[in-house]
Amino acid sequence: MRRCITWEKKRQMGCYFRVAFYGEKFNDLNGVTMIYKEKPFTKLPEIAHRLQNMYYEQFGDEFEFISDSKRIDPETIDPYRAYVQVTYVEPYFEVYEKKYRKEEFEYSYNVDRFYYSTPFTHSGSAHGAVGEQFKRVTVLTTEFSFPYVKNRLQVIDIKERVMTPIEVATEDMMRKNEEFDEVLRTNRDGKVDVKMLQMLIQGAIGTTVNQGPLEIIETFLGESARKPEVLDDKYLRYRNRLKFQCKTFLNNIKAALNENRNIIGTFQEDYQREMEENLKKFKLAVSPFIFNPQTHAEVKHNLNKSFDPENSLSRTMSYDYSGQS
Repeated sequence: MRRCITWEKKRQMGCYFRVAFYGEKFNDLNGVTMIYKEKPFTKLPEIAHRLQNMYYEQFGDEFEFISDSKRIDPETIDPYRAYVQVTYVEPYFEVYEKKYRKEEFEYSYNVDRFYYSTPFTHSGSAHGAVGEQFKRVTVLTTEFSFPYVKNRLQVIDIKERVMTPIEVATEDMMRKNEEFDEVLRTNRDGKVDVKMLQMLIQGAIGTTVNQGPLEIIETFLGESARKPEVLDDKYLRYRNRLKFQCKTFLNNIKAALNENRNIIGTFQEDYQREMEENLKKFKLAVSPFIFNPQTHAEVKHNLNKSFDPENSLSRTMSYDYSGQS
C-alpha cells in the first residue's frame, strides 16, 4: 500500500477522499458517493471542515456530518436531514498492476480505483485483541480516471472484502517491514535519515512498544494456534506468510541497528547498547515460534553467549514454505 506522499522522493501526488451523500435534501446526490482529488498534503480535517461549513450554510441545523467510515444504513437515518460522510482513501492497485508502474508518477496517473479500511470486531467495537481484530477493505471504482478535468468523480462500483485477524496481523507486519525497507534503501543511496531510522528501531523493540509484534507472534504462531480445528490449508498458508514476515522483521531490526551503529556519535552509545539488548530479549522470546527446534536451539545458544552486532541474522532467515522452519 503506497502512501499519498512517499518518504523517498516526496513527490506531490495529490490526496483523495471518499465523500458520501445521504438524505432527500441532496436530491440527485442522495445515496451518491464521490471521490474528491485534493491538493498534496491535504488532511482529512481540512476537507471535512470545508464541507461542513459549506453544507451547514446551505441546510443549517438539518445538516449532520458523519466523522467515521462505518457503513451507513439509509433505513436508520432521517431521510429529511442532510448527511455527509468523508473518508480518506488511497489509490488501489493489484500486484500485477504494480509491475507496470515503475515510477512514482505512474501511481497518480490513470487511477480509477481507491480503497479504505474499516477495523471491526464481532463484539461490536472497532478495535480489540489481535486475535479478534478484523478489517473490512472497501474498493471503490470511479466512472473515469484521475487526472480528470473535474476534481471529483462519481463512484460506480463498490466491492468489499473482510480480512481475518491473521491476515490483518500479517499486513501489519508487512507494513512495518516496508517502512524499514524504505529507510534502509535510502541509507544505501547515501541519504541517512537518522531520525526516521531511530524512530523505527524504537517502535520495533522499545521496551514499552514491542508487545504488539510479540502478541501477534504468540497469538498466531503459538501452541494455541496449532489446534487441529484451525489448521486448514488456507490458515496454514497465512501462518507461513506471517512467519516469513516475522523473520524479515527481525532481520530488518538487526540491519537497522547495524546502520545506526555506523552513524551515531559517542553520546548515543548507551542508547545503542540498550536497543541491542532489547533485540536480544525480543529474539529469545519469539524464536520458539518462528524457527524450527534446531534453529531455535542455535539461536538461544548464540544469544546466551553474547550479542555480536556484526553477526548477521541472515543465516537463520531462510524461509521454508512447508511451515517447518
